[in-house]
Amino acid sequence: MKKLMLAAAALSFALTGVPARAQDAGALLDLLVRKHLISDQEAEEVRTELVKESASTAAGKWKLSSPITEIELYGDARLRYEYRGGRTADDNPTNPNDWLERKRSRYRVRLGLRGTLADDWFFGIRLETNSNPRSANITFGADSGVNGPFSKDDDCIRVGQGYVGYKGFPDITLTGGKMPNPFVTTSMVWDDDINPEGLAEQWKHTFTFNIGGGGAEAVQSYSKEGKGVVAARAAEPFKLKLDLFANFAQFVYDDTNPENPIGPQPSNVPTSDAYMLGWQVGARLTFPHDIYFQLAPTIYNYTGTGQHFHTHFVGDTTDANQTGINSLLVFDMPAEIGWKIRELPMRVFGDFAVNLDGDDRADAAGHPGKGNQRYAYLVGLGIGQLKAKHDWELRAWWQHTDQYSLDPNLVDSDLFDSRVNLEGVAVKAGYMLADAVSFNLTWAYAWRVDNALGTGGIGDIGINPVDQYQIFQADLNVKF
Repeated sequence: MKKLMLAAAALSFALTGVPARAQDAGALLDLLVRKHLISDQEAEEVRTELVKESASTAAGKWKLSSPITEIELYGDARLRYEYRGGRTADDNPTNPNDWLERKRSRYRVRLGLRGTLADDWFFGIRLETNSNPRSANITFGADSGVNGPFSKDDDCIRVGQGYVGYKGFPDITLTGGKMPNPFVTTSMVWDDDINPEGLAEQWKHTFTFNIGGGGAEAVQSYSKEGKGVVAARAAEPFKLKLDLFANFAQFVYDDTNPENPIGPQPSNVPTSDAYMLGWQVGARLTFPHDIYFQLAPTIYNYTGTGQHFHTHFVGDTTDANQTGINSLLVFDMPAEIGWKIRELPMRVFGDFAVNLDGDDRADAAGHPGKGNQRYAYLVGLGIGQLKAKHDWELRAWWQHTDQYSLDPNLVDSDLFDSRVNLEGVAVKAGYMLADAVSFNLTWAYAWRVDNALGTGGIGDIGINPVDQYQIFQADLNVKF
């Protein structure tokens, strides 16, 4: 009986507040049986009792389909105040060197469900506010002009993620649907809010190396009489961990509908879907004392003739095409080095990208002599990390993006207003008010790189070119 009480107490402690994790209870009971602390019959009695107690709770009344082995409810909510402004060029014919500003209060809500299924399958779905792929924000008071103040936004709830996947092969993950970005990347190339659609294949394997060790080292100690004693102990090995990974994806960029319209084929109308293909291999080498180095070279290319392909890409005026993806073959190289000073995490991070078809893209834009405007890069320093209450973090970096370097539909929508041909500095600071609540401040200032070109892309500041740009954001985030 004493052993049964011991088992019940251990299980109650392990499963407090988590009655749905029956697999954990079974594993612990099996361990106690193997250790001969309880018998099979006693284990069954404990299982029966736990099932009864779980069924009497609110969580225990939530019935899950039998193929679901694990499920997680998660989400976040954010309140934001934002200021952003842009200056017109000094050669603007009507308003030279004038500022256009936006000040707004915004909110964002995201609610998701992810879980694992029998036979190595998994799934995920997330609902979020707004239909913009680069922002889930809703602006306070931005009603449609029809329903009046405090109206419900027309784009209030959308499916931000919806995917299924399989992990049945060693070190391989296969995913299909609208998914979290499978690539190691930075906000210079990909906005954090974008969830691409299509297929992804990921491989990751960890190698551990013990370098040295096995010998002995002399150790000096002292007896009570103060006499020195020399002893030998085994030298500890120098451990290295190497994570090798490869990420590949085939994203549906534009779906053309219909591919074969009735009647004569109109000019400049796409006849096939557009796809974005990604190819990434990389490595993360971790040394003792949490020192690591990561490198992830990547190639992005496009195929097809979807809506974003155009015979000519012209990015210098607001009435011309700003988002064409023709003549883009981007090589990207995100990198990061991290270490700790005492218990304070620090890291140097960076990214370098070049459009290998920069000459063709400049030609299509009507600037054949500007093919050298094909580079993008950032370099920055981060101190601290936001994990638990009272944690803090500070990041600062310099970013440069040439006019013909990157896909303007993917770059971050905040720091440089979804634009290219800008360079500047960005600073982010955060503090954890509670384990699930953080407060963050963001500021960035940018200038036009090449004054002879526009600032390609379509952002919230309705001028082009944007000669100078500034943003400030104050965020209160709650995660669960």
